[in-house]
Amino acid sequence: MTSAIVLFFLVLPGLDSADSPPSGEEPLSLLGRYTLACPICQQTFTAIACPQSNIRGGVDRDFFARALGPQPEFYRIATCPRCGYSGYPGDFDANTVFPPGFREKVLQSPKLVLPAGFGPESDPRDLDARDRYALAVTCYQWLGRSDEALGWLHLRASWIYREEGAVLPPDDRLARAFRYIQRWRPQLGPGDNQADGELRTAARIAEAIAHGDFNRYQRPYIELALALILRRHGENQPAMEMLDRLADYEPFSQALKDGIARMRESIRLERAQQLRAADCFDRALMADQIAPPNKAPACYLLGELYRRLGRDREAVRWYDRALADPSLPPDLRTWAREARRAVAGTRTH
Repeated sequence: MTSAIVLFFLVLPGLDSADSPPSGEEPLSLLGRYTLACPICQQTFTAIACPQSNIRGGVDRDFFARALGPQPEFYRIATCPRCGYSGYPGDFDANTVFPPGFREKVLQSPKLVLPAGFGPESDPRDLDARDRYALAVTCYQWLGRSDEALGWLHLRASWIYREEGAVLPPDDRLARAFRYIQRWRPQLGPGDNQADGELRTAARIAEAIAHGDFNRYQRPYIELALALILRRHGENQPAMEMLDRLADYEPFSQALKDGIARMRESIRLERAQQLRAADCFDRALMADQIAPPNKAPACYLLGELYRRLGRDREAVRWYDRALADPSLPPDLRTWAREARRAVAGTRTH
């Protein structure tokens, strides 16, 4: 089912995913391997990076830039397969100065235990990106890194849960539902944000459901398709409400029911990472730890995280702080105004 969604929502008209992109378009993202030496245990190992990327899959409004091809966020963190030390490639610089006792912590603490069977001879892809980010968070905490740096790790981890959780098993009736709702897909121009187009599609489908445009046999599958679109972009509150209603729908196959259960759990895990990210960015902003050029975008981002967490009052406060800053980039100003208007409208009903 995942591939059908990618083909419908992400591939531009007339472009098959296996084709070369038309002239002027960004190429598909690619993976490459490189060698790192662990500054803790001196183990040399192979890591994976995404040296060529794109944003043709669209940018979610919490800054998750989705590529066509491998997703770069899955490969930003490297992990030593011997001791578990983890971080960005720059954290493996041989000249890095570590605080007293840090090496001993890494080598002796049970908190950096690697999965059974994963070691220096393993393929780096065998270690899930979620584990890499969790290990990096622990290392950054021990290193005393800034709240802003920790906030980015948690935010990127939330994107991993989003991307891995926005899947359902193949199902013929769900596939037919996705083909049927193509009629609500808006026409996008060159350079338009694909993520915005998908969410506009979702809004139109929601209106059609409210108008009673689907019979009682179609509606559960249409609603599940809608929930999957919303889940894909981290709009988890409305997605979860639908998934909760659909979880026990008897005609669904057991595979679909199991998929819905996994998706609901992935939402819980994503929200936990978003909450930690918001706490970190909140502390960083309140302590004036963020560089002046980044303050307005950070205020916007914090508003966006609180909106996604359902904390509307705090979201409005941070959107207002972002909008009051004349240095806020125009695209983020537009997003902040739209999101604030939507949140404020929700609060009045």
